[in-house]
Amino acid sequence: MADRELRRMHRAELIEIIYALKQSEDQLKAQNAALTAQLQDRQLRLEKAGSIAQAALELNNVFAAAQAAADDYLHSVQANLADTDAAAANTLSQARSEAKRILEQAQADADSLKAQTRQECSAMVEQAEQQRWQTFDRKANALLDQYRSADSQPSEET
Repeated sequence: MADRELRRMHRAELIEIIYALKQSEDQLKAQNAALTAQLQDRQLRLEKAGSIAQAALELNNVFAAAQAAADDYLHSVQANLADTDAAAANTLSQARSEAKRILEQAQADADSLKAQTRQECSAMVEQAEQQRWQTFDRKANALLDQYRSADSQPSEET
């Protein structure tokens, strides 16, 4: 604006212009600060780009080490699984052998018990048979004794 125009303006109008200019200045300062921050951020990103590439390489090494550790762990688990399978097979074999031995022992005990029972039954049958014959002999002798005593008595008819 020209100096003449400024001189013709009233004080309130001048204050409004100063206030508007001050607001514009503050906006420009804020915009300048934001752009400076963006510029610094971009510069930092550019500086870190090399650092990020280096970090990516380091991460690749970390991932490779982690993969190697995972592979070692997997091999260890597989080895333990093989050992566990072998131990389980061995235990199963021992259990089957023990079961077979127990069954054979039980069969032998059962056969022995059957034989003993047969002997006891035979002895009981023989004893019962002897008692029966003894009872038969007693009764037969008693009957014969009665018959003889009846024979030895005089008959009434004579």
